[in-house]
Amino acid sequence: MSRSFAHLIVAVAVTSLLVLACFQVPGDWNWSGVWEYRQKFIYGWLVTLGLSLAALVLSVAIGLVIALFLGARNPLIEATGRIYVEIIRGTPLLVQLLLGFYVIANAVGLENRFVVGTLVLAAFSGAYMAEIFRGGLNAIPKTQRDSARAIGLTQWQSFRLVILPQAVRLVLPAIAGQLVSLIKDSSLLSVIAISELTLNAREVNSFTYSTLESYVPLAIGYLMLTLPLSATARWLEASFRYER
Repeated sequence: MSRSFAHLIVAVAVTSLLVLACFQVPGDWNWSGVWEYRQKFIYGWLVTLGLSLAALVLSVAIGLVIALFLGARNPLIEATGRIYVEIIRGTPLLVQLLLGFYVIANAVGLENRFVVGTLVLAAFSGAYMAEIFRGGLNAIPKTQRDSARAIGLTQWQSFRLVILPQAVRLVLPAIAGQLVSLIKDSSLLSVIAISELTLNAREVNSFTYSTLESYVPLAIGYLMLTLPLSATARWLEASFRYER
């Protein structure tokens, strides 16, 4: 039996059990009421996708910069990167969102919730990206750097043309996995009233009083985003193992 077929069997079995459990719930299902608000689910799904992609791009940039800070010889720069990572990873995203929106954003006059939410989400994910990049950069043998310098490349050219491409290839599976976590973390943006998928599902629930019917599309929406990414991460990891 192939692995893909085994995964399909397990997925069908789990889905069947969930459907069977839903039919055991007492009361009548109100799918028609939820269907009337289908546009809210579609809009929320698109907002979640857009916010996640924007936060991913920013978090990759932040992670790479902080990874360079962590590997710097200057103690002050290294300490700055380390403190950033420890603070971000040591505090809940919910607290960071509340402080970022109600304190920092107000202090600088930034009122756009989407921008604030994207920046906070990127800063949060960037700390984890930094550790991913740091691991990838440290995995490149020192002989690669020495060889690049021996053929006349500057330190910046060695990093840009030799070290970074190899490190990115190593960390691509981990970055794809981190994007899955980032998408799920985006559900917390509802606390600052961003109309992403989770907030819209809650609003539909308040309109229709159909709790389960509102959250089933929510789960499906997130799975539509995360399952392809998880499959991509596994494929990248398997490809890297095969090539190595």
